Amino acid sequence: MAEKEPSRLLKLVIGQPRRPQLPDALADVAATAVAGDRRAVRTFLVAVTPHLIRVVRKVLGAHHPDVDDVVQVSAFAVMDALPGRRGECTVLHFACRVAVLTAMNARRREAAQKRLSIRDDGKHVELFPSPSPAPDADLLAHDRAQAVRELLDSLPIEQAEVLAMHCVLGYTVREIAETSRVPMETVRSRLRLSKHALRARVLVDPRLGMVGEQS
Repeated sequence: MAEKEPSRLLKLVIGQPRRPQLPDALADVAATAVAGDRRAVRTFLVAVTPHLIRVVRKVLGAHHPDVDDVVQVSAFAVMDALPGRRGECTVLHFACRVAVLTAMNARRREAAQKRLSIRDDGKHVELFPSPSPAPDADLLAHDRAQAVRELLDSLPIEQAEVLAMHCVLGYTVREIAETSRVPMETVRSRLRLSKHALRARVLVDPRLGMVGEQS
C-alpha cells in the first residue's frame, strides 16, 4: 500500500479547504462589537457564522446532531475571546481557531461520556454509529472522514489543533503561529508529530488504507 502525504490525505478525506474571503474586512466591526455596540455585534456574527458552521461541520461531521449547538457555543466563545485578541492574525483566522478548539473539545467530551457509559452499563455501545444506507462511495468517504476525526480525538490537543488548522482550514505554518501565538518552530514540531501519527494510522486503519489502494 502506497503511503500518502498526510496533508494531501486529510484534504482528500475531509475536503479541500476554502481560504477565508476578505479576512481584514472584519477588523473594524469586531472592534466596534468589543466596545459594546449591539448592531456591530449582530453584523459581526452574521459575517463569521457561515465560517463557524463550515469549521464545526469539518470537525464534527456534516450530519452530527450537535452541529448547531456547537456553532452557537463557538459564536459565544469568539465574542468572549475577542477582547483578548492582540492582532497578530486576522479576525477571521482568530474566529476559526476558536471554532476548531470548541468543536474538538465537544468531540472529546462526547467520547469521554460514551466511554464512561460503556463502563457503567457493562454493555457494548457503538461510539461512532453507522450512517444510513448510502452508495459505496459515500460510505467510504464517511468512513475515511470518521477515521481522521478519531485521530484528531486521540492526539494531544496542541497537535490536533495544528493538524486541523493546517489540513482542514488550509492555514500555513506562519498563519497558525500568528493565530496561536506560538513560535513557527513550535508549530512545525507539532505538525511533524501529528503527521507522523497520521502515517502510523494509515498503516493500521483499513478505512484510510483504502485511500492508498484507490489512488
